[in-house]
Amino acid sequence: MSSGNNETAPLYCGSGMDNFHTSYKNMHGYVSLVVCILGTIANTLNIIVLTRKEMRSPTNAILTGLAVADLAVMLEYIPYTIHDFILTDSLPREQKLSYGWACFINFHSIFAQVLHTISIWLTVTLAVWRYIAVGYPQKNRVWCGMRTTIITIFTAYVVCVLVVSPSLYLITAITEWMDQLDAMGKVINSIPLTQYVIDYRNELMSVKVAALNATPQSLNLTETLWFNATVAPTNSTPAPVAPPASLVVRNVTVYRLYHSDLALHNASLQNATFLIYSVVIKLIPCIALTILSVRLILALLEAKQRRKKLTSKPPTPAVASTTNGNGSGKPLVNGKSAERPRKNSKLLEKEKQTDRTTRMLLAVLLLFLITEFPQGIMGLMNALLGDAFFLQCYLRLSDLMDILALINSSINFILYCSMSKQFRTTFTLLFRPKFLDNWLPVAQDEVAASRAERSAVAPALQQRQIVTAGATTTTNTTQVTNL
Repeated sequence: MSSGNNETAPLYCGSGMDNFHTSYKNMHGYVSLVVCILGTIANTLNIIVLTRKEMRSPTNAILTGLAVADLAVMLEYIPYTIHDFILTDSLPREQKLSYGWACFINFHSIFAQVLHTISIWLTVTLAVWRYIAVGYPQKNRVWCGMRTTIITIFTAYVVCVLVVSPSLYLITAITEWMDQLDAMGKVINSIPLTQYVIDYRNELMSVKVAALNATPQSLNLTETLWFNATVAPTNSTPAPVAPPASLVVRNVTVYRLYHSDLALHNASLQNATFLIYSVVIKLIPCIALTILSVRLILALLEAKQRRKKLTSKPPTPAVASTTNGNGSGKPLVNGKSAERPRKNSKLLEKEKQTDRTTRMLLAVLLLFLITEFPQGIMGLMNALLGDAFFLQCYLRLSDLMDILALINSSINFILYCSMSKQFRTTFTLLFRPKFLDNWLPVAQDEVAASRAERSAVAPALQQRQIVTAGATTTTNTTQVTNL
């Protein structure tokens, strides 16, 4: 804990970080509210489209679980951003920091992190499933069937709750404080009223006094002020120095989310929590996604080369030596003209659709890495460098990291629409106004073709559920369908 450090706090982030934090904080509430509203609509549409019968597949099941988690994060963040950013200046201090709001903040800190962790590991699952589908298509139905996918999604939800919730719950607690305000309503002092906080601050002061008596020349005024700042709960809580009585206009009782008694006396618990956040929740998934993304790209290129060779297979030397007598140049087989072997057109279309789906999911993975890797690095540095880095850098960038995570959770709808023909077609069938049928006949033809394709696929899906896994031909057909 830095509170036991008697050296001058190192400077990790200067005044430029303060200026950025102040300027962005004024707009964060409105930006995040717009993103949350749009993200709520987008994820609701994702769930509606992806849960249609014709969209049923392991990949879409994972995307649905991802959309549910992202939707919950959006809905929960809306009251938080309205209260803490948009209405913060208009609310009296005792209402802004009421006990009920402190309970909500405690819930927000755990709920948002749990749901975000679920999104992270579902994204990793999506990458693994897609790599198996592309790299090992013959094993796809066995390893990544619908039943296995549903169990995996359910496990991700349960395990993330059990892993994340206890650690966050143990290190935080709601504490009571008395804020002393001046005539302008500005806080000039904050006094703890919760007993374990009072006892902890008294312990720190006793240690400080003992250190001053032992080596008075080793501490100066600057170091003492920094020490008082690091043990305060927030940047707005000043050092425990009583202000002149004439400046205090009124006292208000407020409630804050603070370190628990267990966390204050157990520095290793706090460090373990930060390491779980940075390494287990952030860095390990990001490293896994980076490796899987590279493997997916290589598998996609390999599949493209393989398909190119199959579709442009040259004739054998024995056949190529004989040509048609009419000069057409086509090879002869048993004295008759023969076409160059070609792959089935439906199979080619399915493989192209597989490539499009893989590219779409790669975009989802890369966007995820862009937003999550910085958060993991920041959390790790926070665990390694301590309170000084937390106060100077981490807290000032927390709003920016929040908005990046919200954007990542809301932009998937755009990726699906832009890169998945099946998603666009299903969305059109569900939400396209009928009066546009007369204005856009081409689009209507595409919709009709899609309806015909869906009617043809439905019986195949039912048949696939009753055939045995050992039937070779049925297995090959199912692998293509699952892709």
